[in-house]
Amino acid sequence: MHWSFDPVGGAPFTLLVGVVLVLLVWLVPPSRGRLTRRQRGALVALRLAFLALVLLTMVRPSLQYTRVEKLRATLVLLLDSSRSMQVEDSLGDASRWRSVVDMLGESREALEKLSENWDVAAWRFDTGLTPVAFENGTLVLPETPDGDQTGIGAALSELTDRVSDNRLLGVVLVSDGAQRATAPRDLAPQLAARRLAADGAPLYGVAVGSPASGGGSDLAIEDLSVSDTLFAQAPAEVTARLRIDGYSNRAVSVQLLWEDDAGELKPVDAQRIETDDRRGGYPIRLRYTPTRPGEQKIVVRVEPLEGEQVTGNNEAGTFVTVREGGVRVLYLAGATRRGGFPGVEQRFVRAALDGSPDIAVQRRMFNYSRPPQRLEEELRPGAFEVFVLDNLDKEALELSAWRALADRVREGAGLIMVGGYHSFGAGGHASTPMADLLPIGIGPLERQNFGEPLQKDLHVAGPLKLRPTRPFGLASPVTKLAEKPADSSAGAWGELPPLLGANRLERSRLKPNAQVLLETDDAAASPILVDGQPGAGRVLALAGDSTWRWVLGGFEDAHRRFWRQVVLWLAKKDDREQRPVWIELASRRVPRGGRLEFETGAAEAEPGAPPLEIEVTVEGPDGQSQSAPVGPRGDRFAGVVRDTGLAGDYRVRAVAKRGDDVVGETEARFLTPASDLELDRPAADPALLAQLAQMTAPAGGRLLAAEELPALLAELAQREPELEEEVVARITLWDNWPVLLAMVTLLGVEWWLRKRWGLA
Repeated sequence: MHWSFDPVGGAPFTLLVGVVLVLLVWLVPPSRGRLTRRQRGALVALRLAFLALVLLTMVRPSLQYTRVEKLRATLVLLLDSSRSMQVEDSLGDASRWRSVVDMLGESREALEKLSENWDVAAWRFDTGLTPVAFENGTLVLPETPDGDQTGIGAALSELTDRVSDNRLLGVVLVSDGAQRATAPRDLAPQLAARRLAADGAPLYGVAVGSPASGGGSDLAIEDLSVSDTLFAQAPAEVTARLRIDGYSNRAVSVQLLWEDDAGELKPVDAQRIETDDRRGGYPIRLRYTPTRPGEQKIVVRVEPLEGEQVTGNNEAGTFVTVREGGVRVLYLAGATRRGGFPGVEQRFVRAALDGSPDIAVQRRMFNYSRPPQRLEEELRPGAFEVFVLDNLDKEALELSAWRALADRVREGAGLIMVGGYHSFGAGGHASTPMADLLPIGIGPLERQNFGEPLQKDLHVAGPLKLRPTRPFGLASPVTKLAEKPADSSAGAWGELPPLLGANRLERSRLKPNAQVLLETDDAAASPILVDGQPGAGRVLALAGDSTWRWVLGGFEDAHRRFWRQVVLWLAKKDDREQRPVWIELASRRVPRGGRLEFETGAAEAEPGAPPLEIEVTVEGPDGQSQSAPVGPRGDRFAGVVRDTGLAGDYRVRAVAKRGDDVVGETEARFLTPASDLELDRPAADPALLAQLAQMTAPAGGRLLAAEELPALLAELAQREPELEEEVVARITLWDNWPVLLAMVTLLGVEWWLRKRWGLA
């Protein structure tokens, strides 16, 4: 114990101020003429006493001493309150939760003693972390655990954040050990366990439940997969996995159900399976060709078998958007010489188109060893929407077939002629109906006969870099390789590998309605891609035949996008009326309690129009609607659906307004499956608890059975606080209310006496 001083401004300054104040009191005494000697002495004494208190506060004296205190630490009880704790596979066939409650009841005295030396904190966890009241050794717990998820990793992480300022005696984690959680609560528990180990805090894992408890025999549909966007008249494939537990030598039928016009689910395909429990699972592949556009629900279902306790996982469903019918393409590929085979371009182009679910390609190859073909079936009206002619000489088809092809294009089909040794004039098309269809003129003397050297006046030597023309090429949907702005498409074309060569298309011979979309990036600026519209159809002339080099050069996406846009433009699928309002869901299948992000927007308005406002509502399976706030994200709006606790179908509706005018509205559906994340596969997983405890083993962490919980708490209750801390205590004598009161009292008495004696 010792005294300490902390003068204001340092000791010299405080001393100087004290001397000045004493001199002021001494040199300016109370009036002598009107006061007696005793009265003057009283006033001087009061002033000196006040001065002494002022000097006391300036010197700031303190009495310091140290004392030793034992440190308290926090013992955390973390209790799993998810629905899987309802499973009756614990001690005496009681539920896991009942076993936990009973064990804690037996530990009442130990918990009460623990709270004398330690801080005891309890939480229960499922989809979140909830504090548990602790009174006199008793925890106030709910009768039944009903949490939707078991987020062990998220609970441990959040817990360590909450008690980061406290010293941890340890964490007692009571759970079945099986983490069953969806984002964002599916954090890895090992990360939080490493953090506990780094802090020297042990984790005691108390395992409840049996790892062999699987809920009995079970069939389940898992891993449902189907494209979100399908096309009418185009085959669609739906894949899934049938999981089998406990059934062998049983015949089951897995059905694909598709929503019809009346909103009813009707079976459209089925797969029969002979079960073998040793396999565990079977791949499911079901097919259906939708016939109408629109949003439709699909379900893959297996009928329950006798003895199956959990049936909520016997089906899985989702929603798909079916757009207008797909495009049927007839690809006619010719050889460069008689008896030869078509070049490599056709293989890469077909592969690019086959990657689009809305485009179906049928190929015919010609090596000119056979007489010209008629193709009556392929060229009948309505058989194909787009025709691709790749290095196709006039000798490939009979004249009647060329005429039928020209008729189909004038009636509304699309056609593209790809460059090659025998395309355009080199292929003798000055004498076929193609001369009238193509947007370029063909000279009567142009011809590349088989077996002759390449005529250089009919071809342009490579390498040929390409660029879109202005303004037609940049504005065309065919040549758009990048999103906004348009100039970025020009840059994208410049990155592509050059073509090896091309047919020579003369600008002077372009037809009046022709537009050059692509040209060579050199001084000659030779036309490479030209469009035209004869009759009701559309036609493209592509002079090159080596776009396959883009794929080999690492630009497969650009190659696929270009050829897809070519086909859609020729089939007139690019000019569908833009939806006035649209909404896109991040997923059509959301786990119960999960979050669903979405984006929505509307077509661009005329300049000067009021700003766009969008209201989004979500209707749940119970018919109740709630608002889903949205915020701007670039040129669109984004939001999140949060309340998905009910199983069933949800509708997300978006209504767009500009001022008082309604632009339009739209809706999309998603579903939350009836399967129960907690109870579908409720087996305990003590191995995870053992791993977490082992990570904190240096600090004393270990795995225990449920019946060992009372013994653990009793052991911890016997532990004395291990650390002591010297605490420095200080008693200040100048910054308290008695000093302030004394100063006020002295000033008040001095003023009262002066007033009484006629000095104030």
